[in-house]
Amino acid sequence: MIEAVFFKIKCMLDILCKKDEYWRKTAFIICKDKMLADDLVSDMYLKLFECKKEINDFYVIRTIRNLFLDYVKSKNNVSIDNFHNLAENNNTFEADDYELSIIQDCEKLSYLQNGLLKESYDLSVRQISEKYQHINYGLIHRELDKARKTILGNDIDLYKNKRLKNGKTKKK
Repeated sequence: MIEAVFFKIKCMLDILCKKDEYWRKTAFIICKDKMLADDLVSDMYLKLFECKKEINDFYVIRTIRNLFLDYVKSKNNVSIDNFHNLAENNNTFEADDYELSIIQDCEKLSYLQNGLLKESYDLSVRQISEKYQHINYGLIHRELDKARKTILGNDIDLYKNKRLKNGKTKKK
C-alpha cells in the first residue's frame, strides 16, 4: 500500500519535472528575479510532494504564486527592534509672533483665496486653471496676489522671486 502511494507521488513528480523549464519561466514572470524563481520552483516541488490532490498546471502555477506572496509578506515584516537607536523627538511646533500673525491673517482671506493659496502650494497657476476649468487663469493669478499681499503686507517683497516674470524689473 505504501509502495503504491510512493510510486504515484514519484510518477507525479516525474511529470512535473518534465515541465521544469516552464515552471521556472512562469516563476520568473511572477517574481522578476531568476534566483528567487529557482527557489520558488524548488519550494513548489517540496510543497507538491506532500500534496495528496490531483495536480494540474493551474494548481502548480497557483502554488508558485502563493509561495511568492508568502515570500513578499515575510520580507515586509519590520521589527521594532531595528529602530531602537532612533532618537525620540517630542518637540512640539510653537509658532513665533511673526508666524502667528500670518496664521491670523489667513483667517481674513475669502474662501476662494484660501483655497487657491492651498492649491498653489503644490500646483502652478496654469495647473490650477486646468484643474478647475471654470476659474480663469487671470482671476487665479489676481486672487493669489491679493491673498499674498493680505497675509504678508509690507513683507511681500521678501516673497517675490526675482526670476519670475512678474517679479522682474524692466531694463532701461
